[in-house]
Amino acid sequence: MVVEKVADYRIFFYDEKYADFLRVVAENRFKVIKEYKNTQRNYVVLVEYGKDSYVLKSPRNEFRIPQRKILTLLKHGEAVSTLKNINRLFEKGFQGFALPVGAVVKRKCGMISESHLIFEVAHGKSAVINRDVAVEATKKMHQYGVYHGDCNPSNFIITETGVKIIDTQAKKMWLGNYRAHYDMLTMKMDSYEDMEYPYNKNFWYFMALFVKKLKRNKIIAKIKKNKKILRDKGWKI
Repeated sequence: MVVEKVADYRIFFYDEKYADFLRVVAENRFKVIKEYKNTQRNYVVLVEYGKDSYVLKSPRNEFRIPQRKILTLLKHGEAVSTLKNINRLFEKGFQGFALPVGAVVKRKCGMISESHLIFEVAHGKSAVINRDVAVEATKKMHQYGVYHGDCNPSNFIITETGVKIIDTQAKKMWLGNYRAHYDMLTMKMDSYEDMEYPYNKNFWYFMALFVKKLKRNKIIAKIKKNKKILRDKGWKI
């Protein structure tokens, strides 16, 4: 991975052909042509550079929540980690993700104060109405030892070249296959209740099921909802 300093930012990339565009992002000279999300937690837009277009995502929670911001002293951060994780999987032969082409990161006092992750655009349709492709793509991802973390069908895009997985850091699994079960339970419990469960139900399955049900507890859900509301109002919690 190549790292280059541009003004107050550092840009990260694997392919030199994206370097000029990443410099433009670091200098805030990119053109937004469509806004997908603009909240205090995330900023996601379609940007144009020459004849090409890319998806730019800024994970704002990472630098607006104090405890997460402090942790970036010891971590690469979401943008760079995602760039490294998915490109590593491409090198291993699994190309089922929308490819991240670069990251642009600014730090202050060693902590991330701004970051952007840039992806190639996955042209196609959401897999919301075709659960089989979403399930199979998830199983394939798990075979490579990584998990999604937000496994809902809208994060799987059916393209002309196959299914592309989006909105994930593709982190490595640990604690057995707990994360694999958590992904599948998220899909079954939140989207496809009549889905045939594809994995054997071992100890990690029941651990994941317990956590999923705990998060659905009315009291826990209310605490999480109120916490989100306070954060959106500017509370640093």
